[in-house]
Amino acid sequence: MPLWPVTRTLRGRARLVCRDPDRGFATLEAVIVIPVAVVLTMLVIQYVMLWHARNIAEAAAQNGLRVARGYQATGPQGQASASDYLRTVAAHMLDHPRVTADRGATTVIVTVHATVISVIPFGSFSVTETATGPVEKFAGR
Repeated sequence: MPLWPVTRTLRGRARLVCRDPDRGFATLEAVIVIPVAVVLTMLVIQYVMLWHARNIAEAAAQNGLRVARGYQATGPQGQASASDYLRTVAAHMLDHPRVTADRGATTVIVTVHATVISVIPFGSFSVTETATGPVEKFAGR
């Protein structure tokens, strides 16, 4: 028996009669499922952006460390190198990057802190990465 049989009224007009008890549920399901799917997709995208931003901050810290630990190098040189790296690689992904490079007598510590752009409304995410290494010394004869 078809779901939409045609029946005749007393006055002879044709009328469609629905015998499907689930009529209209597809729209209701879409109203519920689509927003949930969009939110889950945004969460996955935000997670990937955080992971990528962490890798960028780590690479910037290591780049600053490589420069700052060199023979006769300074902490500000490493700080400038890490800042340049961030501007070149992630100019729009990381907001308000803050780089510090401390060069002591034996070790160099470079720290990169930045806020990650957010695709989730009212979300605030940041990354902090640190690289540490020994200062290069001249070993003459």
